[in-house]
Amino acid sequence: MPRVAWYRSPADGRMSVHGDDREPLAVGDDEFTLPAPTDPWDPWAAKSPARPEMTVTGRLGFDDIEGGCSFLETDEGTRYEVAYPDGWTLDRMRAELRGPGGQLARAGESVTVRGAIATDRSSICQIGPILVATDVEIQSA
Repeated sequence: MPRVAWYRSPADGRMSVHGDDREPLAVGDDEFTLPAPTDPWDPWAAKSPARPEMTVTGRLGFDDIEGGCSFLETDEGTRYEVAYPDGWTLDRMRAELRGPGGQLARAGESVTVRGAIATDRSSICQIGPILVATDVEIQSA
């Protein structure tokens, strides 16, 4: 039985089927084109469809769900899982959020983020809507 494999052309994303001799097999109606590739190592690389921009202010929180999840919790009790912009990092062990300019927020401190809800993403945390942030401001005490 010959071995068959699918190959994607890096030039145009078209798929083709190849047998043992590596010659393309006829694919007819089964031929299709994939969307442009994204970086497989960047979980936020695929962009969400345009959503209304919003501003959320809440207390930075951390829990131990699925190895540790961070969130912003509003005064109303809504929790948002935030995908922070480049340069911002979460240290779950220390329960801290660090900014590219040396900004620092610890668990319980107030943070304001601007961004949009990602309706096309999911998370193992499942603690609330995922907010893809474009701007972050740490409130002074």
